[in-house]
Amino acid sequence: MQNAKTVRWLALAGLTAGAYVFFNFVSPCLFSLFPAWQRFVDVQDEIGVASGALYYTDVAVTQDAEAHVREAVRLGMEERARRQARGE
Repeated sequence: MQNAKTVRWLALAGLTAGAYVFFNFVSPCLFSLFPAWQRFVDVQDEIGVASGALYYTDVAVTQDAEAHVREAVRLGMEERARRQARGE
């Protein structure tokens, strides 16, 4: 029983260490091998895209974006209704 528990903890530690090595050492090496990925990162930096917002890790930014989209849609629908009322 104790041996199985130790094996599971060692497996978890190994997976954690493997993920750390992959994301901190292997991934940057892969990015340096592919110019398209470098360009993608450069463009994100140029235009100030918070890519974390795309994956819900930056919830405040995601909520702000949703609020702005809802407001834009509301204003667009009001403008459409005004045009239809004028017969345009």
